[in-house]
Order: sequence, then structure tokens, then C-alpha cells
Amino acid sequence: MKKWLYTLLVIVLAACSNEIPEQQPAKRSGRTVLAYLISNNAGTSLDKDLRNNVIDMYTALGNMKESCTLLVFYRPYAEDTPLSKPTLMSFYADGRGNINNVAALTGAELTFDAVCYRIAQKKEYTMNSQIATDPAVMEEVFTDMQKIAPSDSYGLILGSHATGWMKGTSVPTKAFGDDNGYSIDIPDLADVLKKSFSEKLDFVLFDACMMGNAEVGYELKDVTSHCIASVMETPVYGFPYDQILPYLYSENVDYSAVCHEFVSFNKTKDVWGTCAVMDCSQMENLASAVKAKLSEWEDALSSVSMQNVQQYGVNSYKYFSYDVLDFFRELGGKSGVAETDLNEAIASIQTVLNGAVIAKECIPNPSNSSFRVDEARFCGIGMYIPKEVNDYVPDNISWNNWNDYYKQSISWYRAAGWADLNLN
Repeated sequence: MKKWLYTLLVIVLAACSNEIPEQQPAKRSGRTVLAYLISNNAGTSLDKDLRNNVIDMYTALGNMKESCTLLVFYRPYAEDTPLSKPTLMSFYADGRGNINNVAALTGAELTFDAVCYRIAQKKEYTMNSQIATDPAVMEEVFTDMQKIAPSDSYGLILGSHATGWMKGTSVPTKAFGDDNGYSIDIPDLADVLKKSFSEKLDFVLFDACMMGNAEVGYELKDVTSHCIASVMETPVYGFPYDQILPYLYSENVDYSAVCHEFVSFNKTKDVWGTCAVMDCSQMENLASAVKAKLSEWEDALSSVSMQNVQQYGVNSYKYFSYDVLDFFRELGGKSGVAETDLNEAIASIQTVLNGAVIAKECIPNPSNSSFRVDEARFCGIGMYIPKEVNDYVPDNISWNNWNDYYKQSISWYRAAGWADLNLN
């Protein structure tokens, strides 16, 4: 009898604790969603918006009709409240309105402080001398996530500042992440994910600017099946997680719905927005198609007028991402292809893009914004055009920094055939 009472007491104490248990939990079926959110920004602070993102994720969990698991790593400002240190929070929803064995908070009770203090099971990190974009730190956190929540598969949300394939230490860029100004370059991020996960992630969702380009999708092709991202700047509100999170737990994710919810949400905020999903297994095919067409039309590259090609990004984010298909429309025209025959001439690119970009949506040319998108010329993703081809850039842009890094570090440069061309 005493032994039975002692066992019961241990179980009750474990259930009431908000510390992540040390023992190895049972493997859960289905997909576990992981989020890696970096505040402590040297640039525009995203702290308020990232906190709201966590609240929206929690709200979605409370409304789930099936059990599911969410782990959120949050990098706050130093000695901030309620999280004074980088913290990994775990949430287990039972599909009946309970999260971590407590009825889901609603109304005035639903605050970031309450979610962190009252609900989350937590593990704190003492990385004051480290940064959340350090590959070693990221690997440690991703390893902990998998120990805490073993799962059939994982999907990953990455939320912070970013600037696509660009090197984080050149020009005003952030690659991915802004932890007091420090970021991680995309090839390094791909390496971290490869080392951290034994199987491909089901998806990587970038809640960050300018990540929807071919260079990023190609770098990640060996570590994730799908990449969800915007080819333009992402408004600070981020994704509407209370709407999209249920889709991310589905066995077969409705990626078109994810894009639609993001764009619809931005319309309610009266801002801009683009969203697309790359099937990363098709990025090699896209690179081959681009390479073949660049080789076929190489002689016309010097005649391309880049001001005629739809580019993405404004202000300091300009000139490093152009619409893939629209570029080949311009190149085809300079190759002597009649306008009436252009669609047929670029059919090889369009066909592969149809397989590589499986969902896309945008807000076309919002009247109150400089974030302009011609929907008819929006293929979903962009790519960099090397300076030897691009005639439409001000003198104050650090071209050599961009080009050197692109040629040395970005795999797409060679895969897409730029390295094989005689560019002057």
C-alpha cells in the first residue's frame, strides 16, 4: 500500500511540475512542430511580435481536435521578463482543450507571461556569452528538442530577421537571425540542420524576410522536403499561427492554404505580402533547367535590361533577388524570340517551376505600399543575377562583396550554370 501511495505521489508531482522532465519520453506518432524564435535584435525589435506569435501558436493548440506537440525556443533580450534567459518551452495538447494538463487559457488570462509561467514546461540556457545563431548553440537546442519530444517527423519554424542567401556580415544584411546583430549564413544553417536531424525535416517555414529564393531552397534541399517563405520582406506581424498551425500538423500539409492564410492575414493588416512553398526535392531539376537555358541564350546576357525584370525587396534589400521566370522572359526577348513565342520558349523553365513551386500567392501592387508585385510576373521565387549581367544597380552597392561570396559559398552559382558562362 505504501509503495502504491509513493508511486502515485511521484506521478502527481511530475504532472504538476513546469520543468521539462529528465526521463526519456515515449515517441509520439505524427509530426512535432518546432519553433526557433530569435529576439534580442540589434535591428528593429521583433520582441513584441514574436511574443504575439507564441500566443497565437498556443491558441491554435488549444483548439486542436487531435493531440499534438509544440516546442518553442525563445531568445529574449538579456534579463527580460518573463523569460530572463534563452528558454526552450514545451507544450503538449491533448486535443480536448488542455495544454500540459491545464485547460487552455483564453480571454484576458491569455498573455505571454501566463503562457510562460503557468503553462510551459521549460529548460533555460545559460548562453550569455554565446549567441542563438551560433551553430553549436543551434545544434544543442535541436538535439534537446528531439530528446524532449521524440517524434515520427518534425517541421521547423524559424522566426527573426533575415535577408536570404546574402552573407550576414556584409552590407546591412542578417542572413538568418538577429541576435544582437549576429546571424547565421544559409550554407551554415543547412549544415546545422544536417548534423542535428537524422531524417529530413518535413518543412522549414521562414518567418523572416527575403528567404523565398532559389539559392535558399537549393542549399536546404538535403535537409528539408519543403521550404515555406516570402520572396520579399515579411511584415513584422509574421504568420497568423492561430490559423496556419493546424495545417502544419496535417499528414499532408495543404501548402496552398498556408499561403492563402498568410496573404489574407496581411490584407487585414493593410500591408503587403507574398508567400510560396518550394518542393526542395525539385530544386536540382530547376537548377538544371536554368543552366540549360542560360547556356542556350548566353550570347544575349550582355543585352539584358534588368530594370525590365521584376525584382523583390525595397531600400537596402534591393538588387539581390529577381523573379526567376521573368528574368528568362527578358533574356528570351534579347535572344530574338518574338513576344508571341516567349511562353513556348521558356516552357522548359515554367514546367520545372510548376513542380518546384507547389503553392504561391501574393498581394498584387498594394496601393499604399512600395512593395510592388505584378501578379502576372510572380513565379513565387527569386534568384540573384551576378553583377556581370545586371546593369541596374547604383554605384554605392557593394557588388564585389556580394559577388565574391556568391561565387565562393552559394551552391546554386555552380548548379545553375553561372560558373560555366563567359561573363565579362
